[in-house]
Amino acid sequence: MRDRLASLKTWALRGASGLRTRFALFVVSLCAVMIVIMVGTASYLDYRDEEAKSLANVHSIANTVSRLATPQLANHHYLILAQELESIAASGMIRIAKVYDPKRSVLIDSDPATSLFDRTPIDPLLLRAIDTRQPQEEVLEATARVALPVWSRDGRLVVGAVLVAASHPELDEILSRIWQRNAAVAAFLLLLAVPVVLKFGRGFLNPIQQLTRVAHQISAGDFSARFPTERIDEIGVLARAYSNMVDVIRSNMEQINKLAFMDSVTGLPNREFFRQHFERWRLLTDGSPRRMAVMFIDLDRFKRVNDSFGHDYGDLLLGQIAQRFEGLLLGDQSGMRPGAMVHGPLRRMARFGGDEFALVMPLGASGLDEAKALAERLMQSVEVPCLVNGHELSVGASIGIAVYPDDGADVSAILKHADIAMYAAKAAGGNAVRIFNRTDGDVQARERLRMETELRMALASDQITVFFQPKIDCASGKVTGAEVLARWNHPKRGLLTPGAFIEIAEETGLILRLGDRVLELACRQGREWIDMGHPLPLAVNVSMRQLEWAGYTDRVLEILSETGFPPEMLELELTETVAMADPEHVRQATQRLRRAGIRFAMDDFGTGYSSLAHLQNLPFDTFKIDRSFIAGVGEEGSHRRIVETILAMARSLDYEVVAEGVETEEQLAFLRAAGCKTAQGYLFGMPMAATMFAAWRRPYLVAAEGQPSSVRPVQARSAAV
Repeated sequence: MRDRLASLKTWALRGASGLRTRFALFVVSLCAVMIVIMVGTASYLDYRDEEAKSLANVHSIANTVSRLATPQLANHHYLILAQELESIAASGMIRIAKVYDPKRSVLIDSDPATSLFDRTPIDPLLLRAIDTRQPQEEVLEATARVALPVWSRDGRLVVGAVLVAASHPELDEILSRIWQRNAAVAAFLLLLAVPVVLKFGRGFLNPIQQLTRVAHQISAGDFSARFPTERIDEIGVLARAYSNMVDVIRSNMEQINKLAFMDSVTGLPNREFFRQHFERWRLLTDGSPRRMAVMFIDLDRFKRVNDSFGHDYGDLLLGQIAQRFEGLLLGDQSGMRPGAMVHGPLRRMARFGGDEFALVMPLGASGLDEAKALAERLMQSVEVPCLVNGHELSVGASIGIAVYPDDGADVSAILKHADIAMYAAKAAGGNAVRIFNRTDGDVQARERLRMETELRMALASDQITVFFQPKIDCASGKVTGAEVLARWNHPKRGLLTPGAFIEIAEETGLILRLGDRVLELACRQGREWIDMGHPLPLAVNVSMRQLEWAGYTDRVLEILSETGFPPEMLELELTETVAMADPEHVRQATQRLRRAGIRFAMDDFGTGYSSLAHLQNLPFDTFKIDRSFIAGVGEEGSHRRIVETILAMARSLDYEVVAEGVETEEQLAFLRAAGCKTAQGYLFGMPMAATMFAAWRRPYLVAAEGQPSSVRPVQARSAAV
C-alpha cells in the first residue's frame, strides 16, 4: 500500500503542463527523426542510381573499344588503333582510353602526346583484367574506371585488355536539389504538426491535470479528496481505479501496519519490527554505537505442550507468557495488554516465531549486571505454571545474551551470537542464562567446519558403518525385522551416533552420499543373511533432501539390483514432519519405488499433525509411534489414549504399527493388550553391529527351527552408542 501511495505522489508531482510539453516534444522529435531518415535514404538511393548509370556508360564504351581492338591487335595495327582511341576521347564521352597488348608489351592510349614506344607503367587494372579474364571496375572520387579483357576472334584467347576512364556526372547539384526539396517538406510538416499536437495534448491532458490536483491532496494526507470519476473514457477508468485504490489504502492502512510489524498470537512486535527498531536506535546522536544487550529467549519443554494438547493450547500459553514479559518490562507484575509497548523507546520485546522471543535493551553504567538481572526475572516469570483451559502447564526458558557492538557490528551478527549463547544455556540443562563468549562461539564455528571436512573424508574412506536394532512381534517374541542406523567410526572420537553428524550432512548436502552409503551397506548385509538362510526385512531412514534428488529412485533400484536384496524386504522410513511438509511431492517421489515392491513407514508418528485426508493419500504401509508417547504409557493419562487412538485408526485404515522406544515390561504389556503387533526398543535390544546382531539373533533362530532352547536373547545394552 505504501508503494502505491508513493507512486501516486510521484505521478502527481510531474504536473499536467510537464506532460503536455513532453508529449509535444516527443511527437515533434519523432516527426523530425522520420523526416531526416527519409531524406537521407532518398538521397543515398539517388546517388547510388547515378553512380550505377555512370558505370553502365563506361562499361558500354569499354565494350565498344574492346570490339575495335580485337582486329587491330590481331593484325598489329597499333597506329590505326591509337587514332581510333584519340577520336573517341576527343568526343568528350571519356577522359582516357587505353589498350594493352601483353604479347608485345605495347600500350596504346588516347593521349596524342604519348608515343607507342614510351615506357609507360601498365595500369594494375589492365593486368587484373588479363589475369582474371573478368571485367574489372574501380570508382574513385571523380572518376569511374572499367577494364575489360580483349578476346581473340574465335573467343578462345585473351589477346589484350582495354581500360576506359570517365568522369562522374555532377552529383553535387542533384544532391543539393534533393536536400532543398525535402527540407521544405520537413519544415511544412513540422509547422503543421506542432499546433495540432498542442491542441490535441491540451484536450487530452486537462483531465490528467485535474487528477493531479486531487493526487496532490491525497499525497499530502487528505484522504477525503475525491477523484473525478464521471468520465466514461480511459481517463475515467484511471480515475476510478485510483479512487478504489485510495479507498482500500484508507480502510486497510492500520491493518497492514499491524500485520507487517505485530505478532498475531501474542500481540508483541515481530522479527521485522525488532530489526528496524534495532537499526533505528543502534547509534547515538554523535554517530557512535550505543551499547545494547540483546537477549534471545527460547522456551523449554514447549514442544511437549503442542504434542500433548495441540497448537491451540500452545498459542494460549504463548499469549500468557507474553503478558508476563510485558508486565515485567512495565514494572507491573499483574500484566498488561500485550502490544502496549510503553516500556521505553529502547527496551523492546518481540516474538520471532514458534517459542522464540528477543529483547533489546540499552546498557547503563552497571553494564551486563542489569541485563543479567532482567534475564533472571524473565526466566522466573516463565517458571510459574500457566492455567490454560483448566490445565496447569509448566515450561522453562533458556536465555542467551550478546552485546552490541562488542559481539557484532549488525543485528544479524548480534542475534546469531545471542542464539549461540541460548543453545549453550540449553546444553547446560535449560532454564538458564548464558552470555555469549566470542572464543566459545568461534570454537563452535570451527568445530562445525572441522566436522564437515571430516565427514567428507569419512564418506570417502569408508568410516561410515551401520548398526541394526531388532523389531519384535509383541505376541510371539519373534524377530520380524530390523531398523538400520548409521554410525560413524571416527578415528579419534570413536563411534558416533547420527545426532553428531546428521544435521551437518543435511545442511551441506552430504546426506545424499551418506544415505546412499547406508542403504548400500544395509542391502549387502541383508543379502548376506539371505544367502545364509536367515532372511530379515530391513528398514532404512530417508530424508527429504534425498527424496528431492531427481536421481534418488534410480539409485535405490540400482543398489537393490547390484546387491541382490529383494525390494519387498526393504522398508524406507520418513518422519511424519517431513511427510507432512509436502505430501504431494512425497506421493510422487515414492510411486516407482512402491511399484517395485518397496514399503514405506511413517516414523515418529503423532508429532507432525497429520490429517486423515492426508493419511488416506500418502504412500505409507506402516506407522511408527513416536517414543515420547510410549514413554508415558506406564501411567494413566493422555499418552495411553493417544496410543490407543493411533492403533484404532491404523486398524481402520489397514496400516501396520510399530511402537518405538519400548523399554519396560509394563509398556510391552500395555501394547499387547492394545493390539500392537510390533515393537522395538532397549527392552529387546539396542542398536548392534552386524556380527553382534547375528549372535544376539541366534537363540531366536534356534527356537524357530524347533530345537529346545531356554535361552532368552541377551539384551545388548553394551552395544548402544
